[in-house]
Amino acid sequence: MSEKNFLYSILYDYYGDLLKDNQANIIDLYYNQDLSLSEIAEDMNISRQGVHDALKKAEKSLTEYEEKMKLHYKYDRYYKAAENILRLCSLINDEKYKDTVENIVNEAGKILNEG
Repeated sequence: MSEKNFLYSILYDYYGDLLKDNQANIIDLYYNQDLSLSEIAEDMNISRQGVHDALKKAEKSLTEYEEKMKLHYKYDRYYKAAENILRLCSLINDEKYKDTVENIVNEAGKILNEG
């Protein structure tokens, strides 16, 4: 079995409510609860192939939602920008900018802590 693509777990956090109930449940069980396809099939009283098909359909839907809304992409960009702001602030050693740098660091920290 290939490694699980945990990006789907992240996309589920953004778009899980848009999936059909059974698809959302399967994504949650497979990626978040780390159950195998066989375990999910047994729990849901459906075939392993049925779980596999529903999982692939749900993954496709999550990918399409991300392609259209780009919530994870935007979050990732903002997070990296905030980290870069903190890095740049650490390079400013001038005492007269100390309060301004501290305010910038606090604002960038708010962005990083919202994730």
